[in-house]
Amino acid sequence: MDAIKKKMQGMKLEKDNAMDRALLCEQQARDANARAEKAEEEARALQKKIQTIENDLDQTQEALMQVNAKLEEKDKALQNVSTLCNTRFSKIEQVPTLVIVWNREKEKEVDLR
Repeated sequence: MDAIKKKMQGMKLEKDNAMDRALLCEQQARDANARAEKAEEEARALQKKIQTIENDLDQTQEALMQVNAKLEEKDKALQNVSTLCNTRFSKIEQVPTLVIVWNREKEKEVDLR
């Protein structure tokens, strides 16, 4: 009889230990699930942030392309104006020489008369 009681106490002790281990494992599983859920939530938040940043990048790149196109137009206009100014300046520089030549020709005409 004592052997049966000891055996039953041993089995009860094993059962209690198994129940404690099961409760511990269940708690660890709940904790792991909570951490996984939190990590998934953080991943979703980061994904949303990445999407927002990518949208901002797309908009900024589009704005940059538009500004670069305008800059190229302005640069071409500046080159055209610069060329025009250089041509006119060159002609203006020739005016004194032309006036001198013209005056000499007039003097020759006057001398010939």
